[in-house]
Amino acid sequence: MDKKTLLAIVLSVVVISIGFYIQNIFFPPSVPPQETRQIEQQKTEESVQTTEQPHTEEIDTIPPSTRTGGVIPAEGDGTVLREIKAETDLFLITFSPKGGTITSLKLKEHKTNGEYVEMILGGESGRDAFNIYFGDHTVDPVDAEFKYRRYGEDTFEFSRDFYAPAENDKRGNLFTLKKKYIFKPGEYLFELQITIENSVREYPALNFDGIAYTLGFGPQIGPKFKKLDRRHEFRKYYVYSGGKRKEIKIPDRGYAEVSELILWAGIAGKYFTMIGIPDATIYNITFAEEPVPGIPSGSQMYFSRPVIKSSSNTDVFRIYVGPKTRSELSSYNNTGDNDFGINGLDLDEIMEMKIFLGWLENILKFFLVAFYRVIPNYGIAIILLTLLIKLILYPFTRKSYESTSKMQKLSPKINELREKYKNNPQKMNKEMAELYKKEGVNPLGGCLPMLLQLPVFIALYGLLTSHFDLRGATFIPGWIDDLSSPEYIFNFAPYSIPLLGWSEIRLLPLLFLATQFLSSKFMQTPQSSSNKSMALMTYGMPLFIFFILYDAPSGLLLYWTVTNLITVVQQFYMTRIRTTRSKVKAGK
Repeated sequence: MDKKTLLAIVLSVVVISIGFYIQNIFFPPSVPPQETRQIEQQKTEESVQTTEQPHTEEIDTIPPSTRTGGVIPAEGDGTVLREIKAETDLFLITFSPKGGTITSLKLKEHKTNGEYVEMILGGESGRDAFNIYFGDHTVDPVDAEFKYRRYGEDTFEFSRDFYAPAENDKRGNLFTLKKKYIFKPGEYLFELQITIENSVREYPALNFDGIAYTLGFGPQIGPKFKKLDRRHEFRKYYVYSGGKRKEIKIPDRGYAEVSELILWAGIAGKYFTMIGIPDATIYNITFAEEPVPGIPSGSQMYFSRPVIKSSSNTDVFRIYVGPKTRSELSSYNNTGDNDFGINGLDLDEIMEMKIFLGWLENILKFFLVAFYRVIPNYGIAIILLTLLIKLILYPFTRKSYESTSKMQKLSPKINELREKYKNNPQKMNKEMAELYKKEGVNPLGGCLPMLLQLPVFIALYGLLTSHFDLRGATFIPGWIDDLSSPEYIFNFAPYSIPLLGWSEIRLLPLLFLATQFLSSKFMQTPQSSSNKSMALMTYGMPLFIFFILYDAPSGLLLYWTVTNLITVVQQFYMTRIRTTRSKVKAGK
């Protein structure tokens, strides 16, 4: 194989690698402009009929009140509640009466390692989700004991009286803070109403540098993860306003603020998301990544409300906590698709948009799902999809092989020209160009078909590393139990291999390496086998890819391993055909 062909192969590999990198790093999703929408502010509390008595248990007296931002809890009635557990058709919920927060929100339809996905990771911070802060998020959250009432099956209310900050050494007016959570069957979206009622007909004295209170979500959304490496898990922060989505970048050990009217703000993971949809009030939104003990990293979002200008005020937040799938998120675009009767939220815009080759990824996804419907095993579906792709690309593969074969036949003549004109490179190149033209051979013909297959590789990489249904999908029980995660056959944690940091022995990467070596050996010719550069390509490149893909999702490695096996079969078959034809011609 001459230098130009070798150069073309190297460039092909480089282009493929860069393509993968561009697809996942340098092409962040963008959203086309859409018509500006906003939710009408709802300031009247939804009336519900009480069907149950308040669930309370008398345990001991309330501990001494603590001051929070100058706001003092009023003396309680001596009742303290244990944590409150509730269940809907989609959620398992645990409320804390301390602050009326949610400490656990599990998704019943989704599991990790046999357990329901936990969407609230508190670590050892002592903070929960939906805390109230009197002021901005830098002050301590409200942790006083709230009274609890339940209305019907899916409405939960927490309330507590507080004294406003002291004025002129006098205790401020008494006001009531209420937090009402409203869930509905079949909805990953629920409503949180925050009501502040002053005891007198005047504004409550809640003004902390222009902020009345802050609603916080954190310390981190689930599910549990070891690290945010952008491949297996990540956190991204978005706001959506005026039909456009904007990604918010948080500086290291800092936070980012947005002070404008937005339709929603959200924290997005790879497969799950939490989105806050405020009413028409212009909140100051803060995203932060404050470190949290017991969690690899934190992700927080805060809505800071401006000063309240009425004696009784109700703010309405709608919160989506669930899977990041278009089917669920888009149900809030049309009134008839959800029980809240809301539309135009465009929550599906939080999904990653594959603007580069998204159309091709969608086509491949269609066939993957179609194969799964026939045989409900995504591992088999990936194998069938691989067979289909290789079948469609076979003409290009055959063209590449034929071009390589022609180049092999010309190798003796090419070597003669190189030896004859070794001191005259210009003459040598001219003679070689004339030889290629005379024999009808394109020296890059063996590599160009590989470049044509590059879009397919990129699209498949995106599909097999992000398709939601692959999460938790089992191929071979006991070995490949989750096609979206790396498999392993032996785990020796907490120990690890020096330098590499591996704590698990994985079989799929080893199978990939073996099949890649086998495929490379089939492509070797007598001339190329003695070429040091080709030896580096044959052995060095597979090893390089092996280390890169060692922690890749099982679905992706399964595809590449099967691809290598099919390629070996194709090469063996085409070699047999070429040999047979040569014998027939020789016999004639």
